[in-house]
Amino acid sequence: MTPTDFIFSSPGITYSFLLAGYMVLGGGIKYIDDAFDEKTYNKQLAILVAPLIAIFWVFMMYVSGASATILGAIFLAVVLRYKVDNIGFHVGALAIVAGLFFLYLFNLIKFLWIPLIVLTIGGILDEVGNDYVDSHRRLHPAIRFFFEYRFVMKLFVLALAILGVYGFEYVLAFLGFDIAYATVGLYSDRLKRELKLNYKKVTI
Repeated sequence: MTPTDFIFSSPGITYSFLLAGYMVLGGGIKYIDDAFDEKTYNKQLAILVAPLIAIFWVFMMYVSGASATILGAIFLAVVLRYKVDNIGFHVGALAIVAGLFFLYLFNLIKFLWIPLIVLTIGGILDEVGNDYVDSHRRLHPAIRFFFEYRFVMKLFVLALAILGVYGFEYVLAFLGFDIAYATVGLYSDRLKRELKLNYKKVTI
């Protein structure tokens, strides 16, 4: 039995594996991001974690065409928006490219090409919107929430599931990715506030 045979051997295993796997990826990349951008996590650990996350990212793309398409779109959107901007992401991106080259060389990966293009566009719109709300404070709360939590790609992933391109287990997995990403980010914000508070106490 291959790993994919086991993963798709029953709906319960499929949903659980995809949800857990995507949450690891979402939380992992946010940890790396905030280690360098917000300095709330350990940079050395982030550099060590980056290739492990990348290897697991490639494995999750190998699992199915739908997974390859969703994770491929996230990767492309980040690269095209120049978000690979620290050494941790550089290491991870190189590992992902090397892993994808290996899978492609041995015909072990399959993309759904039109959905890949659609989701990549959604990911780019999310990144553009997220950058916009970060630089503009006077916005309607609904608009800020929509782009801060990157809802364009969520809606595109949901729409493709409704159209029957892939199953709803991938919608759940993608939501898990974003929830883990946001949770690690919220904890990072808490650490940042605590660091500022401690700094003020020391300087008083």
